[in-house]
Amino acid sequence: MNFKIGNIIPQIDKEYRLPRLVVIAIFAICLAPFLLQWFGFDFGNTGHLHAIASTPATLDDMFYRLSGGFTHALLEWTAFCAAIFVVLLAFSHYSINHDVTTPVIGVALFCAGAMDAFHTLAATRLINAVADNTDLIPFTWALSRVFNALIMIIGVGIFLTDNKKQDVKKGIKFILLISLAFAVVGYILIYLSATSTHLPQTQFPDSFIHRPYDVVPLVLFLIAGLVVYPLFMKRHPSIFATALLLSAVPEIIVELHMVLGSQRLFDSNFNSAHFLKIIAYVVPLIGLVLDYIQTYKKRVESHEALQYAHQSLSQQANKLKATNRRLFQSNDELEKFAYIASHDLQEPLRKIQAFGDRLQSSMKDSVDEKALDYIDRMQKASSRMRSLIDDLLSFSRVSSQEIELKQVSLAKVVDNVISDLKLTIHEKQAQIDVGKLPTIKAEAVMMYQLFLNLLSNALKFSKADQSPLIQISVKNVMLEQQQYIQITVADNGIGFEQDYADKVFEVFQRLHGRGEYEGTGIGLAICKKIMDKHHGQIKVESELGVGTQFKLYFTSNSPRSSTNG
Repeated sequence: MNFKIGNIIPQIDKEYRLPRLVVIAIFAICLAPFLLQWFGFDFGNTGHLHAIASTPATLDDMFYRLSGGFTHALLEWTAFCAAIFVVLLAFSHYSINHDVTTPVIGVALFCAGAMDAFHTLAATRLINAVADNTDLIPFTWALSRVFNALIMIIGVGIFLTDNKKQDVKKGIKFILLISLAFAVVGYILIYLSATSTHLPQTQFPDSFIHRPYDVVPLVLFLIAGLVVYPLFMKRHPSIFATALLLSAVPEIIVELHMVLGSQRLFDSNFNSAHFLKIIAYVVPLIGLVLDYIQTYKKRVESHEALQYAHQSLSQQANKLKATNRRLFQSNDELEKFAYIASHDLQEPLRKIQAFGDRLQSSMKDSVDEKALDYIDRMQKASSRMRSLIDDLLSFSRVSSQEIELKQVSLAKVVDNVISDLKLTIHEKQAQIDVGKLPTIKAEAVMMYQLFLNLLSNALKFSKADQSPLIQISVKNVMLEQQQYIQITVADNGIGFEQDYADKVFEVFQRLHGRGEYEGTGIGLAICKKIMDKHHGQIKVESELGVGTQFKLYFTSNSPRSSTNG
């Protein structure tokens, strides 16, 4: 097995690192008590009386004797206050970034601090105590430290699973239940310890290990600092996670002071350990503050970036509106120009055709075959131009015309179209099957033009050796998450390749030469324009040699009724 420290303690990214001065300060504070004691400093409380044994103790002497207890209570309650600040800031931090890890671990730290508070209550006799403090304080201390280590390992450990997304309600509920269970057990143990007249001996001043009970939390904090916290930081990197890892240093130093240093209550190592325990609570608090500041800065930067993007989008939108306005004006002018040009071209074209007819009549007995051919070609070209102008006028009218939607029976529209195409249908021996068509809100003339173009195309592009079969059907469909009425006009004609499906709806686009099939290439463009006017869609599916299906999509939110199909 390839075991490396780097596999456990991950490389910390720059954005998640604590400031170098903070790290140096924490290590310096943790080492300071040991170094200062080595140089002769004593942080203990001796607590002996100044008065002679035979005389009553003065009030000052009593306070002096109680100085150790006062120092102990002050240090413990300071640590508890730090735990309160941690949990409050953790929930405040969660309100910003919604990271469930901080409140859950904050609650775990608070519960650990609450256990220290129970220990202090017992030591200061605010909880009724029978046992002597010589045994009570070190025994309840060991209990609270074990609880502290376990609750932190459990609180952090629930986030070491593969599931990266934790439910905040379930996570906090879980940690509260666990904390409540540990708190109740811890309180019961402390209460039983306080009311018990005989407690196990926890201090052995003459041994190498002065407090063997404190070895258990020492081992637990080593596991937390070397395994649990690094894994947590790897899975959930943050400044708070880095601070949590750093907090293991003072926790371990605390236990070393108690296990190897403290020989009696309130001595120098005892007080040093309680002071360093405050540091162990303050380090995560510092991490939360820095994480909070970093998160706030990111939110400010994101807000500024969003404002800039909004301004940029507003400018782009204004430019787009101006461009659309110019485009609309241009299109409007082009449509008017096309209409005027087409309208003005009709009169000279009529004269060309009229004089062409007279010339053709006057020269019908002429033997000049070449001249007659020229006249015939001129007349045919004039007819094609007349059809083109008519179609252009129709396209311009559809584009510019404001429509008024009324109830239109598509069954009647199709019947009128079939009636007008009766001669062509008879010549082609075509069969047209019409389903039960609906009544929709539409413009009647445009609907007539739409179906006239589609049915004319189906008859025009039929196979020479097969009678045309045209089927018109209807059904309700969902298209782009919207309900539509789909009307399909299918034929068994010559068809075309599907690659040209979009091209056929463009103006002047023809897939066949004029010699094969007549037409101007505007009919389907008119159909598309009509469907656009009705906020619908037109699509085509075709296969060369098999046939074509034109599918019309009308929005179904308009009132409609059954038809006389």
